[in-house]
Amino acid sequence: MEGLVAKGLVKRIGVCNYNTALIHDLMTYATIKPSHLQVEAHPYLTQEKLLACANIYGIDVTAFSPLGAQSYFELNMAEAGESLLGAAPVMVAAQAHGKTPAQVLLRWGVQRGTSVIPKTTKPERMRENLTIDDFELSAVEMMAISSLNQNRRFNDPGVFTEAAFNTFHPIYD
Repeated sequence: MEGLVAKGLVKRIGVCNYNTALIHDLMTYATIKPSHLQVEAHPYLTQEKLLACANIYGIDVTAFSPLGAQSYFELNMAEAGESLLGAAPVMVAAQAHGKTPAQVLLRWGVQRGTSVIPKTTKPERMRENLTIDDFELSAVEMMAISSLNQNRRFNDPGVFTEAAFNTFHPIYD
């Protein structure tokens, strides 16, 4: 990746699914610091230590699956009861701000300093996802939503690669 930067083919490079140990290791030999870290992050998987580590190195974080389990229902990797859209702190904040639960979850992610990349194919949801800059969650709301953390990872190759690809390939301990 650094060679691509040196050749002028890309301006920035990043990493995905790195934990703190991998980031520390990478920073011992990288000649070009990654500009971004992309990881699963949502209120059930807040990854506070990982975000703090990335911040120390000046690496921006992009959160995939910012709505939590939603994308994983159809893959049988999450149960309907794991939806963050009905979680009490999310619902309370949505009602207080006249927003949808999805907008509150996206705002929570942005407000804590991450970029968020929600998945949708519906134009109305795409428009809805773009309207999260006209409100701010209070410190109490942010803390209440963050307190939902269960370290619940929905996208764990150590869980699904064996069944899907007949190989065991964990990337998280």
